[in-house]
Amino acid sequence: MLFLNLLKMICLSFLVGSAVLFGANKEYKIYGTESGQILYEIEGEGQLTQETNLTISGTARLRFKEWGAVALAEEKGTVMAVGAIKDKQTFRSLIKQEKDTAYYANYKTEKVLERKSSSKFIAHGESLTKGLKQTGTLHVNGWECEVWEGPGVKKCLYKGIPLLLEIQLYGMTYTKKASDISFDINLSEDQCVMPDFSVEEFGLIRGIGMTKNKKKPKEVIEVFRDILKGNFIAGQIDINDTNQTHHKAKIEFINRLGQSIYKDQKVLLPKLLFDLEKSRECIHQAETPKEANECIRGMRDTKKEMGVKMPFIYFWNDEEKDMYLEQLDNEISNLKSRMSCISFAKNITELSACMK
Repeated sequence: MLFLNLLKMICLSFLVGSAVLFGANKEYKIYGTESGQILYEIEGEGQLTQETNLTISGTARLRFKEWGAVALAEEKGTVMAVGAIKDKQTFRSLIKQEKDTAYYANYKTEKVLERKSSSKFIAHGESLTKGLKQTGTLHVNGWECEVWEGPGVKKCLYKGIPLLLEIQLYGMTYTKKASDISFDINLSEDQCVMPDFSVEEFGLIRGIGMTKNKKKPKEVIEVFRDILKGNFIAGQIDINDTNQTHHKAKIEFINRLGQSIYKDQKVLLPKLLFDLEKSRECIHQAETPKEANECIRGMRDTKKEMGVKMPFIYFWNDEEKDMYLEQLDNEISNLKSRMSCISFAKNITELSACMK
């Protein structure tokens, strides 16, 4: 009898332990397949303002195991503004989520931020379907996925895994489409690690997309991520609010989308004017190509930040010098005439109009 009671206790403990374990796994079961790796191509374009166009290009990768309880989401690419406004933003992000803990790699500071989170969708936010309606199915790279749509947004999910993400909003388009799909694969620990940066811990965060500095404007790619996660608001205008006029909503959206470009340009344009004038003064005395290239170093660096490539000077004589000085005089005069407008511009729409 004692043996039977002991056996019952062991069995009961095993069942309770299994139930707890199953419950924990179920809580963090994000996807309907155990493991996988998805490679994506990122593209985007549109008219940011009447005078300026925007293009986006990049790649992304999602790796996950344990039904998504452990996931690694990374993106990298470039955002270019061309036209009246010239600007270049590079983006590179890497987020790892292990159940309720998220790790963010910051490649600029070479640090990893570790945060506990009340959300299990830090790395999986693009899978959310709140506010969207299922409208059918599509085939993406040979896999059939469910289409979910809402105002300006379309997602195609395979067992909760995004294979296609699209935004079409106020003339801007953004697409993130799977180019290579692998499921039920063996992922080693080496394939799910963060860069070898120092780790900093932060407190509990309550939602998705919060930043350490709330006043810092989000870059273009971050605004598109917010839209896909369903937590985007331009000023006080929700993109789903149909009571607002189309024009007013578009202006709000464009100014929010271009806010980081606007902040960059407010610094870069005065700096460019300073570099142009400094280069003009220096190059007037340059006698060799080497000296001339040294004179334009600062101007070249500033223009590079704006996505503009300048050729090196390989040939130098009095005629070349006069031509270069004339070109600099025209650039200086043109930019000077716009500086008052630039200083008073309050957003990307006004700033772009200054530069047309």
